[in-house]
Amino acid sequence: MAREGWTIRDILALGVIDYHPTVVGPGSRIADHLQEWFEAEAADRFWIIPDLAEAGIDDFVDDVVPILRQRGIYPDGYTGKTLREHLGVPAQYGRDPRLF
Repeated sequence: MAREGWTIRDILALGVIDYHPTVVGPGSRIADHLQEWFEAEAADRFWIIPDLAEAGIDDFVDDVVPILRQRGIYPDGYTGKTLREHLGVPAQYGRDPRLF
């Protein structure tokens, strides 16, 4: 790819993982990408893999999340006290008989 004149940004964005889009750049670019997929109903959740060797997770939370909240596509709060309540999944106690 580099021999064809691609920049390092192009290689990272398009060549590292073929089956998952990789977005490199400022928070607004990442927010734009996530919003585009969300609004196209191409995704309802995202698997975020920030650079953990640096401040990747902090950068994402500080730079991208506020933009997504401002655009109304990231929750500003949760409806329940637990993940199960937030997702609207009924409480389940013991083993589910369908699994055995």
